[in-house]
Amino acid sequence: MKAGIYARISQDIAGTELGVTRQQDDCRAEATRRGWEIARTYVDNDISATRSKVRPEYQRMLDDVASGLIDALVVWDIDRLTRTPRELEDVIDLADKFGLALANVGGDIDLSTSDGRMMARIKGTLARREVEQMSKRLKRKFQEKAEKGEPHGYSPYGFRRVPTLDAGGNIVGNIGRDEVDEFEGGIIREAARRILDHESLRSVVMDFNERDIHGPKAIAWNSTILRQILMRPANAGLRQYQGKVIGKATTEAIYPEATYSELVALLTDPSRKSNHAGPGYKYLLSGVAICGLCGGLMRRQMGKTVVSKRTGNSKRQPASYNCAMCFKVRRKQDDVDALVTGVIIARLSMPDAIDMFAVNDTATAQKSLAEMNAIDAKLDIAADQFAEDIITAAQLKRITARLRAARVTANRSFRAAQPQTTVASLVGGDVAGKWAELPLDAQRAVVLDLVSVKIMPSGSGKAFDPDDIVVQWNDHKNLAAVDPQL
Repeated sequence: MKAGIYARISQDIAGTELGVTRQQDDCRAEATRRGWEIARTYVDNDISATRSKVRPEYQRMLDDVASGLIDALVVWDIDRLTRTPRELEDVIDLADKFGLALANVGGDIDLSTSDGRMMARIKGTLARREVEQMSKRLKRKFQEKAEKGEPHGYSPYGFRRVPTLDAGGNIVGNIGRDEVDEFEGGIIREAARRILDHESLRSVVMDFNERDIHGPKAIAWNSTILRQILMRPANAGLRQYQGKVIGKATTEAIYPEATYSELVALLTDPSRKSNHAGPGYKYLLSGVAICGLCGGLMRRQMGKTVVSKRTGNSKRQPASYNCAMCFKVRRKQDDVDALVTGVIIARLSMPDAIDMFAVNDTATAQKSLAEMNAIDAKLDIAADQFAEDIITAAQLKRITARLRAARVTANRSFRAAQPQTTVASLVGGDVAGKWAELPLDAQRAVVLDLVSVKIMPSGSGKAFDPDDIVVQWNDHKNLAAVDPQL
């Protein structure tokens, strides 16, 4: 008989293929004992027989049986061939149609007989039961680990796995705990700070790639990876299980829970532009400044060459901010940007600016965070009550809508009570120099936070007049106390 050998192992963590090599050796010995000629060998290493993942060598083996290249098959045991009764029936059908002989090391199953098929089915059923029992044990084990706050799998980016030691310095158990990696943890902290300063994911990613900072398991960063990392509960020392935070972790925190909550709120905000919304604003006051005539938003307009109908002379008009609604108000972009930037830098250079932005409303922030935690707990209780048929779907919907609205309000209060980190980083020292180093996204965020800019109409052909640009400080900042224009 022309025999094929099929070998498989579910996990080969070390990548040495020793498991499948031992199976092949035993199967060759069994084929030799039976006097079968080995025609083909099929090996699926590090692939489960119970998942939907395709086993390429298994499929090739079935095709070779159907084409007549092999008429016997040697496996170490039935569960190496398959662990699902459904797949086993496919093999039995091939045996009926093509006369396939099947041998397993240490046993003999003849699929051409009813007794042989019965024994194969019994072995397949037992293998399936063992898989289900193993899955149940593993799920309970993983849940227990999660409830204890212990890590699972490999250390994620930003951490390194260290052993757990007792008071005498001896290693306890084989699980260990995750500590913050000094370099990678610093990268995550930097990204978090910059995102909370309203810098875009894309700009942070581009900067990391330009600085040759390798991403997790890849050379280059992208916005999706960075967003996923920043929203990991583990960064705040929290343990997640099946997509839900269930408590504190043994993992060392990269940043506080408050920072994690603020990042999640910011990155999941529906008003935040998606990756498919096109590029963001490229100029300081586009979509920020408003028209003093109609109230429409000003947009940046490229400079163009105009030809005088009277003289025929051409003149190059500079880039400008133009009203996108009435099209009747236009000002030179460089002059407006310089004026608004100068006003902000001058005010933040005053001595009282340090005290103004060095503090935040800690009590309000803590109260708002407690409200959000309480609302989350109520949402969990409502979900449990619905699952236990204590409340109806309509009641759950009404409860959820009210609680989520309250959470949005609490979250806004929490974010408003946080220190204005971008502005706080500007005050003191060389404000102009620090402003120049800020990315455009952050500069725009500062402008939006501090002032409103209105560009008033003026006669055609007049020189730029600073008085036509009205800069008003936002009411929640007592910045106009010294001089309304500063």
